[in-house]
Amino acid sequence: MLTGLADRITDAMARRPNGWLGRFVYRSSLAHKSGFRLVLDTVPVGKEDRVLDVCCGGGVFLEQLLRRAASAAGIDHSNDMLGLSRNRNVAALAEGRLALTQGDVTLLPYGDREFTRIFCLNAFFFVPDPQATLLEMARVLEPGGYLAILTMPPDCERGMRWVFGPIARRMRFDPPDLISEMAAGAGLVTEAVHAAPGGSYLYVARKTLLES
Repeated sequence: MLTGLADRITDAMARRPNGWLGRFVYRSSLAHKSGFRLVLDTVPVGKEDRVLDVCCGGGVFLEQLLRRAASAAGIDHSNDMLGLSRNRNVAALAEGRLALTQGDVTLLPYGDREFTRIFCLNAFFFVPDPQATLLEMARVLEPGGYLAILTMPPDCERGMRWVFGPIARRMRFDPPDLISEMAAGAGLVTEAVHAAPGGSYLYVARKTLLES
């Protein structure tokens, strides 16, 4: 019974944000904004880029992307988060500059080589199959395009468990070299790993120009 309650709390607040609590936490994503700045400084986005935000949450980062890119797509498995994304980006949706989809990150509903930039921020530690997710993100990424993942290393686990208890126990704390290894298996080459706010890190990879 306690395990079920902990799972419901984790879903509501983080893994699959929903209800009033999830909407409250992710409506503005204040705690994530410094990380968003680092990401955009490290992996610039221009008008020519085709951009995908994987696990787009409440749409705050999408809003920032759309100030730079001509168009963007966002995918999330939470209807409540997609509702927040719609409300925040009403104009971009009306203009046809934004497409939002409810879906599975291990089976992305996009064509091969569709995007030049893919971002997955503050969510990779919850995806149930990281290798399959990386394979899918690599599939829809154009050769030469960039993937950026903002996530947490093992050093954060103890502190996160102290503060967030059951939520942290349902997260993965992947070291950069593990993500690099999985990415290589998906045809991605590690470009850089940067320290990020809150003890997290930004992993950046590029898709190889020659595909097998």
